[in-house]
Amino acid sequence: MAASSNTPTDPSWTCFSAENHVFKTTSQHCPEQPYVSLQIGSLASNNSSPRVSVKRIVFTTVSHDQGFSGTLHLKGTYDHSNTWFDARVLTSSGRDRVPRRHIQANVHASFEFKTHVNRWDSEGGDAGLLEWLAAIQTGDTVQIIPMAHFTAWTNFVQSAKIQLWAAPAAEAPPGAVWLIDKEDFSAYRPLKQDVSEIRLVEVLPDDHDSLIRMVLRYTTLGDDRLRYEALSYCWGDAEDPQKVVLTGPDHTQPSEMFVNKNLFTALQHFRSPNVSRMLWIDLLCINQTDMRERTLQVALMGDIFAKADLVCVWLGESDHDLHKDWQVIGSISDNYEQILGGSDPKELAGRRKDCKLPPNIHLAHKIICSAAQNWTYDLSNDRIFQRPWFQRVWVLQEVWNAAHVRVFCGSDEYQWQAILQANLCFKKNGILNRNVLSWLWDALFTVRRNGTDLSCNRAPRLDILTILIAGHSMKATDPRDKIFAMMVFGNETHDMESLPQEVRPNYEKSILQVYADFTRWWILHHNSLRILSAVHTLCGRAWVNIMGLHDLGTGFDLSQRPSWMLWHEGFSEWMHGTLALHDQCEYRAADQQAIDHDLLKSTAIGGPDLLGLKGVRVGTISSMAPYPFYQKPPTTSHSMREAFIRLFDPSGSIGTWNSFNIRRSVVESIDMAGQGQKSIEWTGHYASHWHKVPTFGSPTWLPCLENCMFTTREGGTGLCPSGTRMGDLVVLLFGGSVPYLLRPKIVTSVDEGHESVGLKEYHFVGECYFEGMMNGEAFSSTLGSSVEGEVFVLA
Repeated sequence: MAASSNTPTDPSWTCFSAENHVFKTTSQHCPEQPYVSLQIGSLASNNSSPRVSVKRIVFTTVSHDQGFSGTLHLKGTYDHSNTWFDARVLTSSGRDRVPRRHIQANVHASFEFKTHVNRWDSEGGDAGLLEWLAAIQTGDTVQIIPMAHFTAWTNFVQSAKIQLWAAPAAEAPPGAVWLIDKEDFSAYRPLKQDVSEIRLVEVLPDDHDSLIRMVLRYTTLGDDRLRYEALSYCWGDAEDPQKVVLTGPDHTQPSEMFVNKNLFTALQHFRSPNVSRMLWIDLLCINQTDMRERTLQVALMGDIFAKADLVCVWLGESDHDLHKDWQVIGSISDNYEQILGGSDPKELAGRRKDCKLPPNIHLAHKIICSAAQNWTYDLSNDRIFQRPWFQRVWVLQEVWNAAHVRVFCGSDEYQWQAILQANLCFKKNGILNRNVLSWLWDALFTVRRNGTDLSCNRAPRLDILTILIAGHSMKATDPRDKIFAMMVFGNETHDMESLPQEVRPNYEKSILQVYADFTRWWILHHNSLRILSAVHTLCGRAWVNIMGLHDLGTGFDLSQRPSWMLWHEGFSEWMHGTLALHDQCEYRAADQQAIDHDLLKSTAIGGPDLLGLKGVRVGTISSMAPYPFYQKPPTTSHSMREAFIRLFDPSGSIGTWNSFNIRRSVVESIDMAGQGQKSIEWTGHYASHWHKVPTFGSPTWLPCLENCMFTTREGGTGLCPSGTRMGDLVVLLFGGSVPYLLRPKIVTSVDEGHESVGLKEYHFVGECYFEGMMNGEAFSSTLGSSVEGEVFVLA
């Protein structure tokens, strides 16, 4: 809503403010970078609560678009304006706290700068806005992102400002962890692990509104097991805990247990008024305070869901809009069956009626739009995929292992395969695909048709590193589950009994140790340093600084955890903007120099935070400058230019750094030959910044990209990621396909026998491109084929 920023505020509120007055232009080819970032600090209050209640945000923007348009009758209006501003909220670690929200569009086809003031209040707004404001927490960063879409549309930004008023919020229990601490597991006897025993809860029949009573049951996963159904749901928060009663199998004194509101409504829904219902529910069937039991039961999760008669997916309560979306999903399935089973071959657009796969995207939308039902397909029909269940990491395994799945949302019930089919149909180019499911769902499940019969089957397993990177967008209450829940999908890890102890699920280990042990194991198992490039998929460490957190002095603190290891917070699509992580990497910078396994294992003895590798240093960065992409003739090699195109996507067509292309799956290869033929897009990108086509004597770089080309003291040149500093070392680590950047840290003493040996430690900055060193040249010429190498201890 638009209003004056001078509206009086409560004097007890604390005000935070940030502004920018540097002129900037943005087009669809640019990385989506913030123009203003405001970090919410501590409140000026005696209240000890770290939580914050945002009362008001005022966004002020001064901007205009390119001043022309092909639709002259819309000039001067806000209709179909393709330049605008989004609001984004990032956590302190760089994750999106809530989905981005539209602030303001520019006036259509106007050269005049116009000031827009938008005030969002915590009272009187729509439900979506109130939920968005309520999610913001202390330490979060609120940003204004200038946006533009479609050819030639450009957002000219003169200035912008964020003002935020907040007050202390009441202390709240820390979600599911608080629930576990509150529970009484005294009625639980230990499980017999040697026979794969599990617990079940028998939900006793009763009326809908009466107290929920359950009885604990014990069974094994053998053929003579009790028949049961498994519940797949979200734990959610515990701000409104609901009481249930649980009795042991020997009918001991009933115990009061507490569940979150989401599970409580599920129990109400699935409880029958006449007969008992046997369910497996993780919160109630596992003693959550027993870390060893949790570890052992996690190893059985696949079998638990595979042997259930039915897996019931509970998405939560429904409402009018969600009920409408369910009708759309059902109609999509009905129309497929009607058209694919019909007799008119023209409707199949040249496809055989007995084709095993769903129609292509274009035919899919033709089918949807030709529906006879009284509904219209629009942007809001994919609201169902915004339900929290679709973002939770454990649910992937729960439905992947299931023989039969049914999905429930309030009183609506649909087939699992119909939902996955609808997700495929909703995927479209550009801005319309923001609410579809993570590509990981498509990678794990294959939707097929045999005539009009729709089926959903497991897709082939992928390598575990690809799976974990793809899982960056998923959420977990316990970050360790971002590895533990995914291992069943990995080619190398699905047989957990064959895995070494250091990578098996173990809740007695810290989060840091779980990720450090996994990274080290992956290097040893694959005899490769490819996993080191995965740091560029992590928040704050991408090749392009699209978070803007570096400007606040946060987001790139290499000392907050071991700088070399995989972590649980990132963005899977950033995998394409790397040199060595994708499957098309053909570099071999270290030639035949192999990893020293003994060194790597010996440094691990001192703790999970060190990684010992051998290598040779080939340079020290002395300066950085923009890459002269538009220089004619080029001043760098063709190979370096190709690397720049892959890493920085100057045409915007790969979609690594913007949201206007379909997010590519991690396993999808990029046609780099095609990317080298984007002269029209490159010219358009250049013109959006410099307002002309590149000519002799004009600037040769793109101002939306950072100083990404370095020079070393020794005279070498190359490309470096965001966060690189002068003084960083360029090193060829044995076993690596590309050069790496290391930053000297400190000197520590390691006791080898009775002799103190000084080892210099380094922070791992990331990978880099080094001209003339990408294909083993250092070892085949200057250094020889066999090199002892220097020890680098990464911290």
